[in-house]
Amino acid sequence: MQSKRLRPRHPQQRPRDGFALGLTVSYILLLLVCLALVVGLYASSTRNAREAFWEHRSLELQQAVEKWDNDLSAMDRYTRQLLIDNTFVRLAGMDSIRQKGYLYAAYEVMQALSSRIYSISNLPVAEERIYLKKTGYVISASQFTEARQFYENYRVYQPGGYESWLEQILQAAAQSRCMDISAFTGKSNEYAVVRDIDAILYKRVPVVIWFELDMDKLLARFLPQDAFGEAAVTVCDENGALQMLLAANPQSAALGDALQTAALADGEQGTLGEMRLLCCVSPVNGWQYVIALPCRLCDETLGNYDGIFTLIMLLALAAGCVMIALLVRRQMRPVHQLNTRLRQAEGDRDQLRQQVDLQRPVLLKSYLRKMLSGHVASREEFAYMLREMGLEGSNRFYVLYGVANRQDDTPIAPAEESDILGEHIEAAFASDKPVYYYTTLERAFVILVTYRADVPDPLMDLQHRAVALHEQLLSAYGLWLYLGVGSPCTQPQSLWESYEQARLAARYTARHHIFLPYEMMSKDASSMYYPVEISAKLQHFITTGNREQVIEMFALLHRENLEERSLPVMQLNFLLSDLKNTLLKARFQIDPQTGEERRRLAHIDQQLGEQPTFAALESMAVLICAFFTRSAEPSNPIPDVEKYLQENFTDPSMCLSKLSERFNMSESYLSHLFKDKTGQNFSTYLEGLRLSEAMRRLGGESCNISALYAELGYNNPTTFRRAFKKRYGAAPSEMRAQAQRQQAAD
Repeated sequence: MQSKRLRPRHPQQRPRDGFALGLTVSYILLLLVCLALVVGLYASSTRNAREAFWEHRSLELQQAVEKWDNDLSAMDRYTRQLLIDNTFVRLAGMDSIRQKGYLYAAYEVMQALSSRIYSISNLPVAEERIYLKKTGYVISASQFTEARQFYENYRVYQPGGYESWLEQILQAAAQSRCMDISAFTGKSNEYAVVRDIDAILYKRVPVVIWFELDMDKLLARFLPQDAFGEAAVTVCDENGALQMLLAANPQSAALGDALQTAALADGEQGTLGEMRLLCCVSPVNGWQYVIALPCRLCDETLGNYDGIFTLIMLLALAAGCVMIALLVRRQMRPVHQLNTRLRQAEGDRDQLRQQVDLQRPVLLKSYLRKMLSGHVASREEFAYMLREMGLEGSNRFYVLYGVANRQDDTPIAPAEESDILGEHIEAAFASDKPVYYYTTLERAFVILVTYRADVPDPLMDLQHRAVALHEQLLSAYGLWLYLGVGSPCTQPQSLWESYEQARLAARYTARHHIFLPYEMMSKDASSMYYPVEISAKLQHFITTGNREQVIEMFALLHRENLEERSLPVMQLNFLLSDLKNTLLKARFQIDPQTGEERRRLAHIDQQLGEQPTFAALESMAVLICAFFTRSAEPSNPIPDVEKYLQENFTDPSMCLSKLSERFNMSESYLSHLFKDKTGQNFSTYLEGLRLSEAMRRLGGESCNISALYAELGYNNPTTFRRAFKKRYGAAPSEMRAQAQRQQAAD
C-alpha cells in the first residue's frame, strides 16, 4: 500500500505574515508617539504663546511709561526756561500789583508764555498755569487774574473749595508731583502736575506752576483699547505715595487700593482675582506703574489654538493611517506630513508678508517726517529712503503745508474728517510718482508731491490740482483748504528748507489766496527771518557734524535776511546776536579730548568774544561742526556698531532704537545695513554675544547661575534659559554640571 505524500508547508509564509504584523504594530506605536509629541508641542506652544502675550503687554506698558517720562521731561524743560527769563523772575519777585511796572511785566510774561506754548502742544496737557505767591495772581498765555477769581469765575471749579485748592497748590515741592483735582472739577480721576519753581535754583522765584492733564489722551496712552473699560493703572512715587489712578470707569477705579499695595518689582507679573498685574518702574524718577488687565484677553487671543490643534491632530491621524496602510502594502512611504508642514510654513510666510505690507505706509511716512525735520545726515540713508519710497532718480520735490477749516456747523468726527482729507489728497495729487502726506495737528497736514525733472511748469500744474481739490472739498464737505508751498527742491537734503518755507507761506494764505507759493510772498524788510525751528535745526546740524547742511543753512539765512529783505542795522544786530547764541549752545556741548582740540576751542572762544559778522559766524559754525564730525556717521558705521555692541551687550536696554539714536540713522536703515554687512540680524548678533559670554562664564568656578541672566542683559530667566537651550541643546545648569565634571576629570 503506497503511503500518502504530505505537501510541505511554505517556509516563508508565516514569517512574511509576522513581518507584516510587526510593521503594522511598529508604525501604530510610532503614530501614537507622534500624537503624544503633538500634544506636548501644543501644550508647550500654548504656554509660550501666553508668556509672549503678557511680555508684549509689559512692553506696551514700558513704552507708555517712557512716553510719560518724556512728557515730564518736556514739562521740566518748559519750567526751567522760565527761570532764565529775567522779566518772569522780576515779575515773580514783585510784592504788589500796584508796584511800578508790574502790569507791563505781566503783559510781557504772557507774550513769552504764548510764544513758548508750542513746546508743550504735543503733550497730554490741557492747560498750564502759574501762581505768583507774592501777589496771589494766576498768569498764563491767555489770562491774568487774581487766584480766587480764577477759581470761581474763570476755571469754574466746585464752590467752597478755594482754600483747599490753594493749600494744595502751595504744598508743591521742587520735584514734579501729581495733584488730584477731581474734588475741584467735579469729575473723577483728574490730575495736574504741580511744581514749586522757588525750590529749583538758588535764586528766589516764589512761583508754583501746574499743568492740568488731558485725561482722555493719558487714558488712551496707558489703557489698551481691547480692555479700555476694565483696565486700571496706578502710579506711585518712589516712596509708595499714590500719584495717579488711571481708569475709564468707577468699577475699574475700585482696583486702585489693591494695585497700590501690590508688591511687584520692575518687570514682574502677578494676579489679582481675574486680573493680571504687570509692573514697570521708571528709570528716570523711580515711579512704579502697575496695570491690571483682564485675564480673558489672553484666552480670547489664543482661543483659535484649539481649532488649529484639532485640525493638526486629525491631519496627523489621517497621515498615520495612510502611512501604515502604504507601508503594510509595501507600495510607498508617506510624505504627506512634510507637505503639511510646508503648507503651514507658506501660510506663515504669507501672513508675515501681509503684516509687513500693513506696516509699510507707516514706515514710509516716518521716512518723510525724518527728511523734512532735517534729521537725516547720510547720503546713503537718503538714497535708501528714496528707493523705498519709489522716488529715486532725477526729480523735483514740492512740499505743501495745508490747513483745512470748516465754514459750517456740520458735525464730522475728526477721524472721519482726516480720512476724507487723506483720500482726496491722494486722488488730487496722484501722478506717476507716489504722493506722501501726514497730519501734524488737527486739520493740518504736510504733503510731498514729486515731479520728474522733465515735466514742464510743475508749479502751475500743482496750483490747478490744489484749486480743484479746494473746490471739491468746499462743495462736498464745507471745508476751506489753504495751502502754502515751499520752493522747488531737487536735492532731498534740502527738503527741510522747503518744508519750513511751506509752513511760513501757509500762515499768509487767505480766502482770496488759498494757494500761496513761498516765492510769491512779499517779505517785510523790517523783520528778520530766524524762527525757533530754524535755530533748532542749525544747532542739530552742527552737533551732528553735518557740515553740508550747516553751510546750506547759512546760505538760506543770508538769502532771506540780507538779499531779499536787506535788514536794517538794528535788525541785523539782533540776527547776529541770535546766531551767536545758537553757536554758543553748540559750543558748550564740546568735550575736548586732546591738547590740540583745546587749543582750537580756545581760538573759537576768542572769536566768539569779538564783534560778530555774518561771514565770521558762518566760519565759526563750520569750525565747531568739525568737533562733532568724529562722532558723526561714517560711510560704513557697522564696524563701530559691532565694537559698541561688544562693549555694551550686557546693557538690558540695548535695542535697535537705542543704536539708531547713538549712530544718528533710522532703525530700518540701520537694520538693513547691519544685515547686509554682517549677514546676521541685529537681534541674532546680540543674542550670540550674550550666549557666548554665558558659555564662557559657566566654565568658571564662581559663576552664579541664578544671577547670570541679569548680568548678561536679559530681563527674565525664562527667556535666557530658552535661548541658551535652543543654541547649545542643554540648559545652563546642565552645561555647568558638565563643565564641572570635565574639570574634575582633568
